[in-house]
This record gives sequence, structure tokens and C-alpha cells, in this order.
Amino acid sequence: MPSGMNDEMEPTSEGEAKSLDLVQRLTVSVLVGGIVGFVASVLALYVAGRGRTDLPRDSQLGLWAMTGVIGLLGAAGVLLLNRQKPWHPAIVLGLTPMIVAAFWVFG
Repeated sequence: MPSGMNDEMEPTSEGEAKSLDLVQRLTVSVLVGGIVGFVASVLALYVAGRGRTDLPRDSQLGLWAMTGVIGLLGAAGVLLLNRQKPWHPAIVLGLTPMIVAAFWVFG
């Protein structure tokens, strides 16, 4: 096979390589944040909506706490993918589903 006829595209310049790296990190960050955020949000929605009738109080509080843990892990994953420290202030965004569900859990 001739050397110019391969399936792989290699960046020709350093700027192009940085741009490709940025796009890859953003794409994976959106996927990780979206999937983990969806799981945390659905769990928070269940705890807030059906938790009182379907679950005993200790199970409801346990699932509510797991909502926060899942959200924090997802936020930390996105931060690490973007080469940030996991204790960056943006990690608080992972607690959003837990904070919103707290209104119904404790209300």
C-alpha cells in the first residue's frame, strides 16, 4: 500500500493536534456528563416523586444521598477529563439534582 493511502488522518500541525484534542475532550465530557447527570437526575426525580409512597424513610434518604454521590463522581470525571483538579469549585454542579430533590424529600 502506498504511504499516502491509509485510513488514519494525522494532524499536520501542532495547532491542529491541540484542536483535535480539545474536540475529543469536549465530546467525551458531554457524553460522561450527560449520561451520569441523567442517571443522577432520574434517581432524584424518583426519590422526590415516588419516594414517600414506595420506600421507607431510611431508604428514601439513602437514595437521596446516592444521588449526590453519583453527581459528584460525574462532575469529578468531567473535571479530570478536562485536566482540572477534582476539587475545582465547579464540582458543586454535581450536587444540583440532590439539592433540587431535597425540597421534596425534606418538605
